[in-house]
Amino acid sequence: MKEIMKYTLVTVAVLLSIITVNYAQKKAPQLVMAARAIKDSNSILVRWAPGNAAMWRQGITSGFILERYAVSRNRQPLEQPEYTLLTPQPIKPAPVEQWEPVAQRNSQAAIIAQAIYGKDFQVSADDSKGLAKIYNQSLEIEQRYTFSLYAADISFEAALMAGWAFVDKHIQPGVRYFYRIKTVPGAAHADSSGVLVNAGETEALPVITQLSGAYGDKTVMLTWDYSLYKSYYTSYFVEKSVDNGKSFQRLSNVPVTNLNGNGDKPSSRMYFMDSLADNEQQYQYRIRGISVFGETGPPSEMVSGKGNAQLAYVPNMKRYYIDKAGKLQLQWEFDEKGNKEITGFSINYAERENGKYVTLVKNIAPTDRKLSYEKPPASGYYTITALTGNKGSRTSFPVLVQAIDSTPPAVPSGLMAVADSNGVVTLKWTANRDKDLLGYKVFRGMRLEEELTPLVDSIWYVNKYSDTLSMRMSNPKAYYAVAALDKRYNQSALSQVVEVKKPAVIPPSPPVISNYTVKGDSIVIHWINSSDKDIQSHTLYKREAGAANWLTVQAFPGRVTARYADADVAAGKEYTYMLEVKNEAGLTARSEQLTVTASTAPSKGNSLTRLYAVAHTDKRLVEVTWDDKLNGVTGYQIYKASGEGRYALWKTIPAGEKGLYDTEVKPNTLYKYAVQALLQGGTFSDMKTVSVLY
Repeated sequence: MKEIMKYTLVTVAVLLSIITVNYAQKKAPQLVMAARAIKDSNSILVRWAPGNAAMWRQGITSGFILERYAVSRNRQPLEQPEYTLLTPQPIKPAPVEQWEPVAQRNSQAAIIAQAIYGKDFQVSADDSKGLAKIYNQSLEIEQRYTFSLYAADISFEAALMAGWAFVDKHIQPGVRYFYRIKTVPGAAHADSSGVLVNAGETEALPVITQLSGAYGDKTVMLTWDYSLYKSYYTSYFVEKSVDNGKSFQRLSNVPVTNLNGNGDKPSSRMYFMDSLADNEQQYQYRIRGISVFGETGPPSEMVSGKGNAQLAYVPNMKRYYIDKAGKLQLQWEFDEKGNKEITGFSINYAERENGKYVTLVKNIAPTDRKLSYEKPPASGYYTITALTGNKGSRTSFPVLVQAIDSTPPAVPSGLMAVADSNGVVTLKWTANRDKDLLGYKVFRGMRLEEELTPLVDSIWYVNKYSDTLSMRMSNPKAYYAVAALDKRYNQSALSQVVEVKKPAVIPPSPPVISNYTVKGDSIVIHWINSSDKDIQSHTLYKREAGAANWLTVQAFPGRVTARYADADVAAGKEYTYMLEVKNEAGLTARSEQLTVTASTAPSKGNSLTRLYAVAHTDKRLVEVTWDDKLNGVTGYQIYKASGEGRYALWKTIPAGEKGLYDTEVKPNTLYKYAVQALLQGGTFSDMKTVSVLY
């Protein structure tokens, strides 16, 4: 496998620095998720990905937990969503030996295996030391993370083996499911993400339209709108034909992805450059997208063309301004060697840089290099074109010319936002009265702490806007603001940000009763609160054995309390406890039930006779053994603590077993153990303790 990994990494190493920078610049949530129903196989494919290198490393060692809720059946909401834990054990990457046969035929699996298990994934070959070595190690982790996620987006099979995908075959047609992926309880980098999907409803992958090609001298630049398809495709195959589209060949077995992003503002278009053998042959191109589930989409519309020879000289705007008299003054550069190859120049104008240009002045002599034009538009973009008879004309880059005006319009006021039950948000605000007002820009954010981003690339001309929030995303709120623009494109500051709550359809994650202690005349219940942020309360209920109704013990606001001592118990009686969580939308979820028998305090001298803990560093474990002469033992409770930490219930084992091994240990750490015998009648022995340095 080592040779396979090495070969694969070498073949794609040229992408490493580009992809790494592109991924690192994006501010992603810690967990992202997607799902797709496959009608033919009656299954649902689920994909997720850690949003940073720290969570990536954590997921490899601790894994992820996948949950499923059935929220509606035949388009009718269920009164109580049906919960299923799809992963009794956290999902982790497959063992290294299982990657070998897959890596032989799947280069993406080889990349992921090397990133997860490989000893070497160097960013440089030098022998750095000190801070330089630490920096390089940090870059190496980022590269492992970036490369593996990039490969998983191309190969769903490899994503399954990496523990970032799941195939749910136990589904029912007509049922709408909500999937939630989350980190294991107590993880350092905790997060969760969710997605809704309808079983049996497979959305066809779209055909990519508006593919265009700009043909130059033995070259072609293909471009398409990446932003329209980014929710379907993560990368693309480019295919080429030389027989008028009868047959196509892929230009590379490695798909292309969007590397045109700039920081937090990724490009909305993708570009691909290909070379042509000559300027006489007609060439046809098409593209096919690849989804995160490894599906290849249908072929795009075909573009056809051939290369054309270009004029060797290009004009360039040198000076451009509107003088005090209101005249447009233009001066340009053009190599005199090209004078004989052109018929003259033309000046072109457009209101927008990427808008439609019209010829403003034509029949300019080949030897002229400046122009004065009366009564020009107040603002706009200008280009100059060198015209030829048989060769392609060459046009300069556009330049903006406008009268000096740097005062932005007033900040919009009175912004209000209302969301209906379908997630449609209606925004309204007070119209600006600026005389030179051009329009508005509308901004939105999914989290309070993130920077708001514009919802439309163009100008919005009215003071009302409608937006639709995705019910598949797990964020409970959205945030909006607007800004005003004048005809000089001066933009005001953002208006006051308004908050909108999404209609709630997903119940909160349930709490977990984690531990209990019986202390004479009381029972102490410990629990882990729901991980959701919009929690209104946790309520503890109990029920005596044989009773039909639950009794409310106490309600606790938010997620503050995680322990309660119930003193209203009778010795020897059996009680069942349960926690219910409620979110701000009124949706509830319940924990598993816990049955406890109350008892009196243990009598003195009722304890273990001995307790030992021995560290076996060669075996990487601690051996804990004990003995007793107690009667009526029904089992043992073992508590554990490390360092200065508090004891917590670790394991419960049956009577007859008087020892166990602790393999969850770290070097140079003090571990403390406590053992207590559980006796018939609900009583228990004294607790005996021991400590050991591993």
